[in-house]
Amino acid sequence: LGGCVEVASGTEAVLGSPFRLLCIACKRRSETPAEAESEWFFRPEGAPQYEKILHYSPDEGQWVAPGPFKEKLDWNGSRGTRDLQ
Repeated sequence: LGGCVEVASGTEAVLGSPFRLLCIACKRRSETPAEAESEWFFRPEGAPQYEKILHYSPDEGQWVAPGPFKEKLDWNGSRGTRDLQ
């Protein structure tokens, strides 16, 4: 139902440079049948709530929210399978 994001310790985001966020794989492939979609949220410092910035589904592909993340985020996970890794 939910997942986590892991950023390697000591990693910093640098303005104008690529930055990769990694998902933790919680199961081995083919261990159980699964279907997944991915949604990423961001909460600016001091903001009261999170905003959806990226959605990826095997059927619809990638959606990135308009605004500062447009042209900056790109889904780099599984493609062509309903079991995203």
